[in-house]
Amino acid sequence: MSTERLEISCPDCHWHRVCNHLAMVQLLMKLGMFRREEEPDPGLVVELFRRSAVKMSCGDCSRVGLKVDVPREDEEEWDQRRVCKMCRQPIPLERLEVFPDTDTCVRCREKLESPEDHATPDFCPKCGEIMSLSTGRGGGMTRYRMRCPRCG
Repeated sequence: MSTERLEISCPDCHWHRVCNHLAMVQLLMKLGMFRREEEPDPGLVVELFRRSAVKMSCGDCSRVGLKVDVPREDEEEWDQRRVCKMCRQPIPLERLEVFPDTDTCVRCREKLESPEDHATPDFCPKCGEIMSLSTGRGGGMTRYRMRCPRCG
């Protein structure tokens, strides 16, 4: 029985799962491998698991094509620094001194806290009302234009 553990993760939604030998065999069996093999060779299991990750689907968003890496806990033991739970980059020591319980880096925290759309509304130059988007009249292609609901 192999003690090697690997982590599969989704590049889109950051879902991840740490798999031991038994979990790797079960996932590979779902892909149609090891049907007749009761106890497959651990080296073969690890190699097939690494190569078959592109056929596996995410547990959250169902995206096909996962990444295989060493488990996060193992990375932290080597580096001795906490890694961001979203991008898996090391969190700077200065940030950990100020926020000791943080689990995200500054860039990922800003993405979480700020809305994606940073657009400010357009205001009418005459009356100051917020402009609205309307369609132009006429045949052919639809034309969109900004107009003031109060002034026209």
